[in-house]
Amino acid sequence: MSHRTTLALLICTTIALPGCRSLLGGSSDDRQLQPARVVSLYVKNQNFLDAKLYVHWQSGRRYRIGTVSGNGEDTFSFRWENPELRIEIELLSVGGSYFTQPMAVDFGDYLELVVEPGLDRLIRFNRRG
Repeated sequence: MSHRTTLALLICTTIALPGCRSLLGGSSDDRQLQPARVVSLYVKNQNFLDAKLYVHWQSGRRYRIGTVSGNGEDTFSFRWENPELRIEIELLSVGGSYFTQPMAVDFGDYLELVVEPGLDRLIRFNRRG
């Protein structure tokens, strides 16, 4: 697998699902990661809304990566756990979560994610309860 993997979030292929609320977050030792066991993620948020990002590993673990302001960009690094992940994008002030398709990754990979401008208007849903 290439160490430069591109992950483009396209409106036509986005799946909108209600996000599960988890108490799991990144641990304090995430800042002292060994470079060989890390995945890097560059995010370009073309949406006007701030986006909170989570990584969902194939194992079911979910970690908060960080927040990218509307029309902003940032780069994050997080611990590689296993060969498949999805990124959850929670658009703040809308209340919805959007997921990328599952993607094979290896430690050392550099991913790019583009949050499209109309993502929040793609699919509307209401939460019950």
